[in-house]
Amino acid sequence: MTQLDKSTDWLWTLDRVEEWIGALDRRPEDLAIGFISLKRSLTERLDEPDIRARSLALTHRYLDAVEGWLASGSPDQNALRLLFAELMTLLAEAGPYRYETKKDPSGALDRDIRQPLEAIRVRAVEVGKALFARPEFDPMRDSIDAEIVPLLDSVVEVFGDEHDRVMPFRVIQVGKIAERLLELAEWLRHDGSQSALVALLERFYDMKYPRFGTSGLRGRWNVDFTEIRARRTVKAICDYLSDLDVPDYVIPKARDLTGKWIVIGYDGRRNSPRVANWFAEVAIHNGFRATISSRPTPTPAIAFHATQHLGKEQIAGIVNCTASHNPSDWQGIKFNPKEGYSAPTHLTNLIGERLNEFQLLDVEVERADLAQAEAEGDYRRYDPIVDYWKWLKDNGNGNKRIPLDLKQIEGYFGDKLVLVDEMHGAGKGYMQQAFGELGIRHETLHAERDIDLGDLDYANPERPFIDPLMEAVEARGAALGLGVDTDADRFGVVGEGGEYFRPNQILAMLAEYLGKERGLEGRIVITQTGLPLIDKLAARFPGLEGHRPAEGVIAPYVDARFYKRRTGEREDNRWENVFVVPVGIKYIVEIPLQDNAYKYVGEDVLGPDWMDGLLLGGEESSGLTTRGHIPDKDGIWANLLIMDMIAYYGKPLAEIWHDLVHIEGAWESFGGRVDVDASDNPKERLISHYLDLFKGKKPGEVELCGYPVLYAGGIRYDMVEIFLGDEQGRMTNFLRIRASGTEPINRVYIETSDPNLWEQLFDLVLNKLDQFSIEEIESAYRLERLA
Repeated sequence: MTQLDKSTDWLWTLDRVEEWIGALDRRPEDLAIGFISLKRSLTERLDEPDIRARSLALTHRYLDAVEGWLASGSPDQNALRLLFAELMTLLAEAGPYRYETKKDPSGALDRDIRQPLEAIRVRAVEVGKALFARPEFDPMRDSIDAEIVPLLDSVVEVFGDEHDRVMPFRVIQVGKIAERLLELAEWLRHDGSQSALVALLERFYDMKYPRFGTSGLRGRWNVDFTEIRARRTVKAICDYLSDLDVPDYVIPKARDLTGKWIVIGYDGRRNSPRVANWFAEVAIHNGFRATISSRPTPTPAIAFHATQHLGKEQIAGIVNCTASHNPSDWQGIKFNPKEGYSAPTHLTNLIGERLNEFQLLDVEVERADLAQAEAEGDYRRYDPIVDYWKWLKDNGNGNKRIPLDLKQIEGYFGDKLVLVDEMHGAGKGYMQQAFGELGIRHETLHAERDIDLGDLDYANPERPFIDPLMEAVEARGAALGLGVDTDADRFGVVGEGGEYFRPNQILAMLAEYLGKERGLEGRIVITQTGLPLIDKLAARFPGLEGHRPAEGVIAPYVDARFYKRRTGEREDNRWENVFVVPVGIKYIVEIPLQDNAYKYVGEDVLGPDWMDGLLLGGEESSGLTTRGHIPDKDGIWANLLIMDMIAYYGKPLAEIWHDLVHIEGAWESFGGRVDVDASDNPKERLISHYLDLFKGKKPGEVELCGYPVLYAGGIRYDMVEIFLGDEQGRMTNFLRIRASGTEPINRVYIETSDPNLWEQLFDLVLNKLDQFSIEEIESAYRLERLA
């Protein structure tokens, strides 16, 4: 293994890289260092014309040399492993996302950067095919031709003049290549005669390009998520926090924060405490201090302890060792900068890129001794449950956080039963802390810590996983049921009689409660899967004066370079009273960092209380935050705020919803989200089908289920959104389809004012997906692939 110190002197100059390329096949021991030195110049110094030109030329020479070596030489298994990883790296990174998102009126960006880098990716695909054409892969030649080659081609896929496979989607594709190779290795293992090829495929998989996304690194334990990959992830994070060779384009701008605290928490899964200790060992060795939760702790409580209890100036970053609501055999590391919000895209890309370099270099990550660190005061433990509840009770006392009327809550719920589903998670005891003090009668489901999550496939407080709570509320005659997921950042709500309320319904009711009934000030933010009803209601909120989008401004994602508007005008997707962002809490909490035209405000203008500009921000996937609260989801706070709303109105949720949708100009919304299993090709074909169905069509020219399509647009490989008019011509109905980037799932979102339309739309979409899946089954060339 390689050891790296704090310096970056190990990187080569381009002169040395050029000399190495000329002797590539004779110096396999330098494959990693030579390639990384070249790749850094190619992707991180593109703004320097001389460096860019030379790096582009050298990369083509490198690919030519690799192709020649593969065709006529005899690289051993280790060299093949590295060459595979380097080709996948070029496919992922050659075309940095920061350039792919920019508009290019002059065409200079396309000419000088985007097109030359696309040419490198096309060449890398050709060399990748040469790699898999070698005789080592002959025992699985049919599988290579039918499965691996099409995946390679898909990385540089072009639809007419549309070049849509931008970096996030390429990272997904190169990950699929590694996953498919591992799947083939599993089938070959049954043969028993291909042990050498099985070992090679497994080594390829070990070099899978890492995807460090919004929620950090997640994966199956000891498959995608291994100790060595976890420790290297920690080192990549520590290098950023130490400002070690961090490019200027990374946001937030890096500063050397060594000597400060990294706040670490973990959930109740089997291996989470172990991962938290790994993080502490590496962080302390890299010059940080570490404070770690003494038991499984909710994500929002960790963020509170870091940003509010210790204070932002005392900390370097926040980490939670959790896979959130994923199955029990998954593990994860989630990293937030010291302000508490989710790491932005350029930062997560950097962490993934550095982690990939450590894999190529086979870096050995050094660690500290925790007992010694504790003796020296650099390692300690915390439990925020008491202070977190005190903080919530202090809402509105000299701050702009939203206060709870505890006496009103106690008065309404004092003679009623409330059920809480903790889903075997880190939220254990947090709701009870409040209920015990308020004297609210309550019972708890899934309260015991279960490292395998008991009988829950997903510890997610949505249907169907919240069904046991629904049944218990009905059977026990409870007034309310409240759920949280494994790390307690998501909420779930069941009303009297066991009726489940969708997060979109809850967000609409909370918006009316906070904005109209209480007249509170601040912006309301929803995601693109939120209810149009909320925008209509918000026109009446007095506290939104000065907190609405600027006149004529639309959500920036609609103007993104790779967003396709197929039907309707861009202004048809304009929201007048609420801010609309892509799906994800990280986009919601970006809005307080922006002005009313969605333009970022300088850090010097924001001040420490920048979250005070947000009244309510929430998403359909059961996450929300509010004014002055932590800039992340908080399921515990959401549930308490919902109780506050119910107590204020003095009536059950069903009556609050009924009254809301009968306000003049409002309408009842039916539907929800269904997650549908789909293999890769049908999953992407479904998005493309609906994205292209309306190309060149005028509003109303095409109908779905008898309703006119007034607007359609989306992003290939990611999502499509379709608005349908109702009988009055209002766009009260929408269909959205999103493809999961990590799972074989299409997420179908439908909200309609017609109670029959949403079922018809679901049937329409599912039948189309069935058609694509049947065609995939019919094209399967082997039983194993079919399975």
